[in-house]
Amino acid sequence: MKLRILLFLFILQVGELFAQPIILWDTEVIVADGSMYGNTRPRIALSSGDTPVVIWGKGATGELFTARWNGAGFDLPVAILPPNVQSYLSSWTGPDLEAKGDVMVAVFKAMPLEGGHVLTVRSTDGGISWSDTIRADSHNNGGVVWLPSMAMDENANPSVIYMAHDPVWATPRYVVSHSLDQGLTFQNEMNIAASIPDEACDCCPAEYVIDGNQHALLFRNNAANIRDVYAVYSDDDGLSYTGTENIDQLNWNITSCPSTGPDGVFNNGNLFSVYASRASGSYRVYLSQTSTNPLLSFSSRVMMSAPTNTNGVQNYPRIDASNDTIAMIWQESETSNYEIFTALTTTGNLNELVNSKALVNTSTNGAQTNPDILFSNRTVHVVYQDSPTGSVIYKRGTLSGLGLEEQPTNTFIPSPNPSFTGTFELVDVHSCFEVYDPHGKKAKYDRYETSDKTLIQLHEKGVFYVCLEKGSEWSVIKIVYL
Repeated sequence: MKLRILLFLFILQVGELFAQPIILWDTEVIVADGSMYGNTRPRIALSSGDTPVVIWGKGATGELFTARWNGAGFDLPVAILPPNVQSYLSSWTGPDLEAKGDVMVAVFKAMPLEGGHVLTVRSTDGGISWSDTIRADSHNNGGVVWLPSMAMDENANPSVIYMAHDPVWATPRYVVSHSLDQGLTFQNEMNIAASIPDEACDCCPAEYVIDGNQHALLFRNNAANIRDVYAVYSDDDGLSYTGTENIDQLNWNITSCPSTGPDGVFNNGNLFSVYASRASGSYRVYLSQTSTNPLLSFSSRVMMSAPTNTNGVQNYPRIDASNDTIAMIWQESETSNYEIFTALTTTGNLNELVNSKALVNTSTNGAQTNPDILFSNRTVHVVYQDSPTGSVIYKRGTLSGLGLEEQPTNTFIPSPNPSFTGTFELVDVHSCFEVYDPHGKKAKYDRYETSDKTLIQLHEKGVFYVCLEKGSEWSVIKIVYL
């Protein structure tokens, strides 16, 4: 009886963990040889069939490359710029890529810095081949244009944003240029942030977000060195922009340019925005929720779990969402070595998101930076720069809801379960499996094979999940080492 009571109390204690979602990560994949192709600021898009296509730059030459997933790895990179065209690249700005079906558009700032235009290239076969360059900016007053980004609507029509200046780098502001023919041509630029006082932070990249008729420009403003993030909102498919809101509200006062901007996504009647700020004294990553029903209205803000070292740094967050699932990614360092972290909720609960912080590059040493993330069909797609190899790393993860979504089979039954020795017998294991802790990190264990069964010996007590893959299906079994 005492044993049953202890077991019941233990299960109550970890009951909340059973419902926590985790990401079951596949092994890291090198997208391309970094010594040949570089690795600057990768971005990812999904073509038809959720096929990943990655874009990045080679900092030494300004070349841009894309690579497409072939089911087992990435095809050889494709150089997407003509030989006489060079893109502007840095650690905090570079090309952007969007896709709807097999229509893909990439946008970049062409060199030279003070005379180059904002250009795009276009693919209609899912990133296999690319067009010649297409000018996306209509800026004709002799000022500089740079820091482009873009979004694409459900009809594969891209909207490109960029920072426009008057001559001699004056009056920085973000403008948008729409395409109504899937990127073949672009309309005249619209100065949509004119109602927000002062000017754009002149070296902070921005983002554009589209969902149906909802459009939003997200950018960092500079109001006498107060550099909060603002949203400019349209609910008529980008024809007019009637809503503006400070979606940051941290009142960050900084005299130098932070060179970091926001990202966002529309979801469930809200605009979710992520950004970094040093308002607290150290760079931290924040998420803001802004209602779009019926008007743009700031709702709340949370700070993601901070580094253990109070002097640690977080930066360059990215976000994607679908229904109640929200996935975030960012770079973080305790000292000087940056790692990549994710956060996840499948319930829309922002507290769950904050408390779900997990390391991504579990088997990669050295500094990893500049991540990007996409979520589709219960799968998370991630890319980031890897300093030790000089390459772009791709990693794919499958969402598992743990205890709420356990999928035991009739033949794959661990025993004993729970175990007081940490040894579990697995019968009829015919394909690969892995063991995870409740945070999605691979557990430490030993594996022994016999002719008719598999034994695993856990190194630590606690709740774990054995994930068995059979074909394209996952079976997730909870095991407990008491």
